[in-house]
Amino acid sequence: LKKGRQSVDRGKKPPTGKVKNARGTWGALDKSAPGQAAALLIDAFQAQAARAPRAPGVYLMKDSDGRILYVGKSVDIRSRLRQHAASLRAGYGERNYRWIRQVRELSWQETGSELYALLLEDQLIKAHWPGGNVRQKEYLEYAWLTFSNETLPRLLVIEARHRSRHTPLFGPFHDRYHARDMAALLEARFRLRTCAAVRAGGCSLGEIRHCSAPCRSREASSRYLRTVKRAGDALSGFDPFFVRYIETMRQREAERQAFKKAAWYQLMLKRYRACISRQLFLDRFQRHGLIVRERGRWPNTFEFFRGRLMRRNGGMTPVDELFAESGEPADDWGVIDRAHVIWRWLGSRSDGEAAFIDARQVQKGWLEASPGLSPLAREE
Repeated sequence: LKKGRQSVDRGKKPPTGKVKNARGTWGALDKSAPGQAAALLIDAFQAQAARAPRAPGVYLMKDSDGRILYVGKSVDIRSRLRQHAASLRAGYGERNYRWIRQVRELSWQETGSELYALLLEDQLIKAHWPGGNVRQKEYLEYAWLTFSNETLPRLLVIEARHRSRHTPLFGPFHDRYHARDMAALLEARFRLRTCAAVRAGGCSLGEIRHCSAPCRSREASSRYLRTVKRAGDALSGFDPFFVRYIETMRQREAERQAFKKAAWYQLMLKRYRACISRQLFLDRFQRHGLIVRERGRWPNTFEFFRGRLMRRNGGMTPVDELFAESGEPADDWGVIDRAHVIWRWLGSRSDGEAAFIDARQVQKGWLEASPGLSPLAREE
């Protein structure tokens, strides 16, 4: 600490020798050479982007060794690459400048579909792990809720890599923070046990009614186990009584003018509905067949079976072969992520149609009837 607080004498001459020469060299590089090199690289980036098609697809940024630095998607590849170049020229973010010093090649693949571009982008990110892609790179951001294997279970938040050790599972949630908020709401509604150890005769949490105190007696333990089952049912499917509780608490907090707390309950109501919708969609996506029809400028028909893309527009296309080359996951991680991509796309599009088909009917042959829009796809 004392060395770090050495005073600086302004009248003292700067050091001479190697230190002075080094400072001068790096100063010249910082002011001139990097800026000139970046400008030349941006010009080369724009020249390559001008040759990109104005069509939906994915694009890849590569370095001189051919390694993929970034994977993106757009409904207009040329326009999106020009936006990248404009932001780089304007100097938006040091991260972009580090990219432009390494990018030497741009490539793209037209998909003829917005949904397929989303699916292919996610698949390529998982296969190549580009350094420029922060999100979608790994699956471990998901979190689940489950009950502990105790005589008097507690509600736990677990990470994705631990979910094989627990059953049943409720989720997935986008991250641990969303899962913790939902766990706190359920613990308050059903007064679930949160203490780390059971104490005979109860504890202070039971006295202040933050817990149903199942450790007081055998009858209290039996009632608590029924309460745990009700909490699990609320997480397994849409529970109108749980919704009524959230709405009542929101109204109560609003009347007390605790608007921040009321807004939290309103947000949790939206998250609860989305969680149940996404969970049911994922469960059906893993076990049955799904037909998705993309309307609008790029009409497409996708046929999935147990989470795998089987056909598009009635058969395989060259871009589908590229999708297959990137590798189907051996476990269900890719299926979970793929279901999330499709679920979000259906929620954001008014011209998309989807319908689930029972697995037994799929094995006999795909139905030719036009499916209607799935009610689950409308949930936000």
